[in-house]
Amino acid sequence: MEDLFFILNSKRFLPFSVTFIFIYGLLFGSFLNVCIYRIPLGKSIVFPPSSCTKCGHKITWYENIPVLSWLFLRGKCSGCGEKISLIYPVIELLNAFLYLFAFLKFGFYLRLILPLYFISALVVTAAIDYRTQFVYSKVIIPPIFMGIIWSFFEPSLTWQESLIGTGVGAGFLLLAIFLFYIVTKKIGMGLGDVYILAAIGAFTGPVKIPFVLFLASFGGIIFYLAAKLIFGKKRLANNISTEDLNSKEEKDVEHAIYFGPFLAAGGLLMFLLPTEIMNSILSFFFGM
Repeated sequence: MEDLFFILNSKRFLPFSVTFIFIYGLLFGSFLNVCIYRIPLGKSIVFPPSSCTKCGHKITWYENIPVLSWLFLRGKCSGCGEKISLIYPVIELLNAFLYLFAFLKFGFYLRLILPLYFISALVVTAAIDYRTQFVYSKVIIPPIFMGIIWSFFEPSLTWQESLIGTGVGAGFLLLAIFLFYIVTKKIGMGLGDVYILAAIGAFTGPVKIPFVLFLASFGGIIFYLAAKLIFGKKRLANNISTEDLNSKEEKDVEHAIYFGPFLAAGGLLMFLLPTEIMNSILSFFFGM
């Protein structure tokens, strides 16, 4: 087995490994789309097979090829002509590229399964949070424990740092929620965001948490200002009902700001950033 992974990580087989990981990311990204749609509805992510949400047309295998099927079908159902959301190929491509970045950073080993699961969990959590403003603990809590396991394989992360990162990530947001409530008597964020940052801390350690929060806050502010400029008071979030995700009813969510997608984006950037670049950043700020 070690000889096989040695070969797969060699420069000679790099094109094969890159292609394999990218295609695997596309295929798994297709499955993530199922999770993103069905989990909020309380449906099984395995059965029944995928079908058109409007006409019930059963999607055949050749209509379910990541990205390519969407292009061949021109973004429409072959049964009724209903438009297929662009989000499907976007999620597939996003997951594929994230998998590729993880491979390029950590190599082609069996333990790569752990960060790949972490990446997919963040993608699913961010997408569901964007659509429903709800974070499902059953999706984001398992990566916390996987991050601790990952620390035993990753030389740059000790198990102590993983545990501290989990505590710091959760503690930062719990403190922010508490202080916000003291000042405004309102709940600013939910525990879902706490779970997200705890999972990120488990995989990155405590030092990167401030950078994740900065990136998430900066991204959130830019998005909020841009959305308010474009949409005004209406539809600052794509807040679709968890009871019926097909409903196109727009709600006034002027005061509803979802933080999960920005935490996930910041966490993924800090996690996948090349080690050399990350060390330079840490040296600049902390002299580490």
